[in-house]
Amino acid sequence: RILYLSDEYSLIGEIPAEISRLDHVDSISLRKNCLYGTLPPELGELPLKYLGLAENAFSGFIPETLFNLTSVEYVFLSFQNGNRWNCTRSRGGIVDIYYSHGDQAQGANLGLQGKILGDKISNLSSLRTISITKNQFSGTISTDISSLKQLENMYAESNKIRSSIPTEIALMENIRVLDLSQNYLTGEIPQDVGNLKRLEYFALSGNGGLSGPLPSSLFELKSLQYIYVQENSLTGKIPSSIGMYQDLVGLNLGSNEFTGSLPNGLYNLTNLMFLYLHENSLGGSISDKIGQLTALTQLSLYGNPFTGTIPSSLGLCEELENLYLHETNLHGTVPEEVCALTMKSLVPQEYNALSADCYPDIETLVPFITCGCCDICCDHVTLECVTAVME
Repeated sequence: RILYLSDEYSLIGEIPAEISRLDHVDSISLRKNCLYGTLPPELGELPLKYLGLAENAFSGFIPETLFNLTSVEYVFLSFQNGNRWNCTRSRGGIVDIYYSHGDQAQGANLGLQGKILGDKISNLSSLRTISITKNQFSGTISTDISSLKQLENMYAESNKIRSSIPTEIALMENIRVLDLSQNYLTGEIPQDVGNLKRLEYFALSGNGGLSGPLPSSLFELKSLQYIYVQENSLTGKIPSSIGMYQDLVGLNLGSNEFTGSLPNGLYNLTNLMFLYLHENSLGGSISDKIGQLTALTQLSLYGNPFTGTIPSSLGLCEELENLYLHETNLHGTVPEEVCALTMKSLVPQEYNALSADCYPDIETLVPFITCGCCDICCDHVTLECVTAVME
């Protein structure tokens, strides 16, 4: 009942219409091969519970018959474009699936298209996981998405979905992973997302058009571990409820329009490893309590009008690998306790590790911050950054 030929890099060509003869098969896994062309409508005639076609080079519109798979629980159609591997035909010749039909002359493969989250999605009420990342799916998100009561994982990033987020999304009571990043979503994030009691991973990054406040109800979810909403147009203050539960591991609010100071609850997130607040309009001072976030490996605060000095308690965050403090109104000297981290975890590797406004100010010729351990120094006025010369 299972057709499993995944991770072989050996299957080349199109799925034939004759696949409909496999009427005894309920699971098909053909992941990571060199399959291309359109999906045959005959797939919708099979009694499938599992359809795994990710990491190939399929293109064109998905057949309407796929919405006949009323018993399907798992659908994996992700990564149909941008893949860089070759397969060799048995009679010689290379198939490069980066290109349409594996042929460079036909141009880059664009992936699958269609309105997969439209009204007909309600037919697939048995779905537990749908993964459609990195394709060309478009259309809007239907209010009928509320029919997906069994859905646990939705991976839909990097498509062309143009939609607001319907409030009905809050009725998907079993959802654990909700990723709609890198689309064209607009409007506000519904307050009702706080009803998703099992939510663990929430990602809406890179949509650009999402606006309004970040729902405070998000931080009332006990299971939530990751919130990624960077690169949007979200406004308002960071909710004071942020520290209600301490299981949050990753928080990225960067490149939005948040204002106000950092709420005290933020310093209660002692399991937090990734904190990105860069490029907002956050002000006020950075509390000494930031030293309580000892699990931090990434801290990005640049591009905000923070005032005051850099707290020496940051030296207690001994797991820090990257600390970005440039383009702020912080002044004084980078504390010795922070510089001591450059001998531990805060060491430049693939990325620069420590930045501040320690380049001579173009107006005063005096650095805004004195730093003897930064590997990147920026001019507070021009925002130009240079690699620091370490003695």
